[in-house]
Amino acid sequence: MEFVTSPIILILYWILCYELTDLCMYGRYNNNIYIFIICLVFLIFMAIFYIIRINRNKERKLKLLNSKSWKCISLIIIFTMTLFYGVKIYKSATNYGGKLAWVIKRVKSEKNVDFNKDNIYKYGVKGIFEDINKKYKLPGKLYISNDFSIKFEKGGTITYFETFIYGKDKNGKEKTYLIYYDKNKSKDIKLILNGVVNSDYSNDKLLDPLFETVELISIKDTVSNWNENEFALLYKGKVNWESYRNGIVLINKKGEEIPLNLFGDKLVGYPVSIYVPEKEEITPVRYNLLTDSYWFEYLDTDEEDLSNEIQQEWNVIEGSSSTKDEFYLYDGIRYKLNVEDKAAGSFFYSLYKTKDNGNNWFAINENPFDGAVGEAYGIYFIDENIGFIGVSRNGGCEGELYRTEDGGKSFSKVEFEEKSVTLDNGTSIMPFDYPGIPYEKDGKLYVNIEQGADGDYNGNSSLIYSSNDKGRNWKCIE
Repeated sequence: MEFVTSPIILILYWILCYELTDLCMYGRYNNNIYIFIICLVFLIFMAIFYIIRINRNKERKLKLLNSKSWKCISLIIIFTMTLFYGVKIYKSATNYGGKLAWVIKRVKSEKNVDFNKDNIYKYGVKGIFEDINKKYKLPGKLYISNDFSIKFEKGGTITYFETFIYGKDKNGKEKTYLIYYDKNKSKDIKLILNGVVNSDYSNDKLLDPLFETVELISIKDTVSNWNENEFALLYKGKVNWESYRNGIVLINKKGEEIPLNLFGDKLVGYPVSIYVPEKEEITPVRYNLLTDSYWFEYLDTDEEDLSNEIQQEWNVIEGSSSTKDEFYLYDGIRYKLNVEDKAAGSFFYSLYKTKDNGNNWFAINENPFDGAVGEAYGIYFIDENIGFIGVSRNGGCEGELYRTEDGGKSFSKVEFEEKSVTLDNGTSIMPFDYPGIPYEKDGKLYVNIEQGADGDYNGNSSLIYSSNDKGRNWKCIE
């Protein structure tokens, strides 16, 4: 009891509480830590001193400051200081009330990941995420918040990267990841979870085009043309190049280069730029992968003026449509819809196929829809058996998707589970009635169900459906 009633101890305890609270609130390490340690050491020393003194004087009653009134006052002082500063420390640790709250958040959210696949030549960009996936399961569909910047050495070793990505897990819960790596500071990838991001989930910010493009190009061959020791990669998502074409290289899904002069005034794509940092005189190489229609967009000021030669070159891009009525599959195999007749806004179509890249065509089905339909707006084949054709009706207000699994000899309408929404006035409507053309990703098929020309629900929003059985059955995923 004599220990806690000593005025020296009370003063030391007050200084200790004050410095600890100040440290928790403001985190001024250099200003507080030394005084805090000195007081703590002195307090421990005094405690040891009093313990030794009490043990040596077991039979003798200590008289120093032993009155009952001083004991009560001392206990009240200690209790008051503990309560007062305890509340302050608690506030500094909650609701971002002080530095301690940020330290706690960082400890809870900041994680380290072993970085083993650190050679961009060997593992590409996917190696970064494969290492992260070993410890933390990332969503299958990822988006970038701003950009993805990577620096690497001449031998391909990654020295730095930084990005902020987000996505939804299998339960539909949003996950965010601030990813940072600096070889000069740590051997591990720094991962900060559950940050705040402007998550609009726009296809403009998809990360998949980056992965696919890097897999098709040779970064090592690209940088071998520059006599430098450090290089960089930059990806920002979708970019509209307008008339600026310096350094742009168009490639198809075979990695083959497509002549740039075949395209018009506007070029919209997902470029992956390889460049030399701080060397503006060296023109970056900007790879644009021509792939699924929602990744790459070609716009021309007057599309009807395209020559037959340009049209033929555009047709050889694997897996893309030159027009809404024609599709290139692979190895010279193409499909097209011919308009045989037209009446009252409806069309009679026939389906043709070529195996020699258009030199000879033959009819697969002279009446694939068993009569007149609306206007076809797209055609897509997975292989020589399974394919899809989209048809709009009522002036584009609604659409239908047809599927074949016998190479186009017969088609059946694809049925989707209808989703209704309730308006503010209580009315129930089903606005999603215009299926787009399917696209393939990671062994699955996806299709966007949009609103037709008359749709205006929720900013003309859409739904996404997926299929695991090549389009026979579909399930709404978001």
